[in-house]
Amino acid sequence: MFKRALFQAGRNNIAARRSAHALRFFATTPDASAIAKARDLLAQGTLHLEQQDFEGANAAFEKSVQLHPTSDGFYNLANTLFSLGKSSDAVKAWTRCIDIEPHQIDAHVNLANVYALSLRDPVKAIEHYKIAASINPADGEVQYNYAVVLDSMGRLEEAIKLYDSASKNGIEEAEKHSRNAKARLLGKRIAEQNTAKP
Repeated sequence: MFKRALFQAGRNNIAARRSAHALRFFATTPDASAIAKARDLLAQGTLHLEQQDFEGANAAFEKSVQLHPTSDGFYNLANTLFSLGKSSDAVKAWTRCIDIEPHQIDAHVNLANVYALSLRDPVKAIEHYKIAASINPADGEVQYNYAVVLDSMGRLEEAIKLYDSASKNGIEEAEKHSRNAKARLLGKRIAEQNTAKP
């Protein structure tokens, strides 16, 4: 039902595309050799991921963030932890990623999806979907996922607005879900009117 996958494979190559901004400084500035080693470990972890070796990727990313904590390192570490079935540890790593880079939309989306699907905490899910939607208001996948959680909570009016926005932003099935939510909302209003009659 959700649109954006928890594991964003394309994210692993972002460090290579960012040039000078690939590694962000956090707390203290390590020496150049630690930064270089952390960068190498990040690349090794990515290779392990491409081979579906989540244990190897996890080890490489763990060492990378120990040497030099970066948003990319924690993001990829979180993805591998989640793939290894360690949801709570993944949440901590995505949270560290966001501590370093607050506008890291994929980390917010992954957190929201894990809270919604694995940890069954829709309130926390909504918190992160809301942030992700504010970072990129034209992201139809975020709007759709956000709407699904609101819909499941019975917050139909809010869900309808987001379904409609997601539909305008290219998510085809959002239109069908919007119609269904509108029908449920209408049914709810009719029932309330019938109950209010003497």
